[in-house]
Amino acid sequence: MSSSYVPSPPTEAPVTIPRDVLRLLALVDITTAGRRVLDELMYLSDPDNGTAAISQNEMARELGASKPTVNRGFKELRECGLAWSLEDGLYQLHPLLTGGKVAYPMPIPEIKAAEPGRFTEQRRARYAAQVANLAATG
Repeated sequence: MSSSYVPSPPTEAPVTIPRDVLRLLALVDITTAGRRVLDELMYLSDPDNGTAAISQNEMARELGASKPTVNRGFKELRECGLAWSLEDGLYQLHPLLTGGKVAYPMPIPEIKAAEPGRFTEQRRARYAAQVANLAATG
C-alpha cells in the first residue's frame, strides 16, 4: 500500500534565483513535465544542501501526472544537468539553482543549454517570450 504523503519544504523562505541563471534556464530545452518536476524540486529543496526529498510516486501524485510523465521529467533534468538522483527519493539540484549548495563534494555536470539559433520557430517564440518576461520584471 502506498502513502499519499508529500513532504513539506524544509523552510518557507523564498527561493531566489539570479537573473543570469533564469536566462540560462530559458535556454534549457525541457518539456513542461520537466519544468514542473524542476519547480517542485526547487520548492522542496533544502537551503543548506540543495537536495529535495520526494519519491517519483509522490511527485506524480503532487503534480497530478502519470508516473511515466514524471519519470520523463526526471530523465530530462538529469540529461541537461539541472538535477540528478543521489539515492532513491533524494535529488540534488545544480548548484547554480541553490546558491552553490550541494550535499557533499561531487562532480557537478555542465548544464546543457541550447543555442537559440538552432531553435525551432515555436521554441524561438517561447524563448523570446521568456526573455521578455525577464526584462519586464527587472
